Amino acid sequence: MILKDNFFTIQSQNILENKADFRVALDVENFIYKAHFPNRPISPGVCLIQMVVELFNTLQGKNFSIKTLKNVKFTAPISPLEFPQIDVLLDFARNDNYYQIKAIIKEKETVFAKISLILL
Repeated sequence: MILKDNFFTIQSQNILENKADFRVALDVENFIYKAHFPNRPISPGVCLIQMVVELFNTLQGKNFSIKTLKNVKFTAPISPLEFPQIDVLLDFARNDNYYQIKAIIKEKETVFAKISLILL
């Protein structure tokens, strides 16, 4: 399932050589939030991981898939009612035939997740 332009939309992006910062808006009306959870929507962790992959795909202009989730830490829940927009910071390096990605999902001083993964 593609989440971009459905679960979230890109509001802005700043791209450097091996880094990218995205400002994304979460769609509280998305059906995922109706199930997770009714009357108290929380962004599912799996959707946050998929968001990171799709943002990197957008950045590179092609589709990658997850080879390995190296480290995933969810440090605070993301309610789209409280945080309708969040920042996704990507730091990446290419190694032969894969990319190593480190992502931080945050809003101001609140860090929601730190994700490290390898994409093919």
